[in-house]
Amino acid sequence: MKIITSIEEQKEYCSSIEAEGNNISLIPTMGNLHSGHESLLLLSRSTKNKRIVSLFVNPLQFDSISDYRSYPSSIDSDIEILERNKVDCLFMPDENQMIENINHPETIHLPQYMSILCGKHRKGHFDGVFKIVKKLFKIINPSIAYFGKKDYQQLMMVRHIAKEYFGNRIEIVAGDTVRESNGLAMSSRNNRLSLTDKKIASSVHKELIIMRESINLGSNNQELLKKSIDALSDKYIKIEYLELLSSVDFSIISKKNADNAMLFVAFYISGVRLIDNIDV
Repeated sequence: MKIITSIEEQKEYCSSIEAEGNNISLIPTMGNLHSGHESLLLLSRSTKNKRIVSLFVNPLQFDSISDYRSYPSSIDSDIEILERNKVDCLFMPDENQMIENINHPETIHLPQYMSILCGKHRKGHFDGVFKIVKKLFKIINPSIAYFGKKDYQQLMMVRHIAKEYFGNRIEIVAGDTVRESNGLAMSSRNNRLSLTDKKIASSVHKELIIMRESINLGSNNQELLKKSIDALSDKYIKIEYLELLSSVDFSIISKKNADNAMLFVAFYISGVRLIDNIDV
């Protein structure tokens, strides 16, 4: 596996791949790889494309310096995982190179629905994700890029980038959320939780499943949301948001048994912020 840290070298490598008549698959990550990332690596093996994994902890998407500095890192084990999955190239760009000239004023046109959920509670987060994803796409020029459904709002934004800035030349493939045995969605942030915290956090997914069953039986959606927030709060889980929205445009679901409905949640446990979602 080739490891590249220079943007120019990465561009040259990608150009050589294209010159040979091959396409590129990109799997963007922030490192600290887990089974969720591996599921995307497995998914990316379905084509004959050259596979490039990027590893970059994007400082622009953090709304807290302490959160950025405490983001877990495990480069040696990440490399082992990538080599085991026969990845062709690991792109680990220098931070200064990646953010150089990227903060100059730029009009970012994102759909209105990007201002709700995480967009509402993490000011500037999606602007930071937007800038780095767009730059990665320009550097690597993939024909396919892989993202997880757990970060569903991010996934929708990436699809917007592919359409509006790259003419839909990049196919965005979504990987299903991978969960721990107790139902907790896989996340690098889980490493900051104790075993007790993880057990408590798994209550959120269980509550989402209960909610889905109740919604499909015709329960009053708003009353159900409030009841579930209260139930989780009793377990010392701080709910940032819990919403029943359309998976197409994030509009509020008011009628019973609506198509394309999803439950979205963000919560804190022991100071660690986690997100999750499920189809209804």
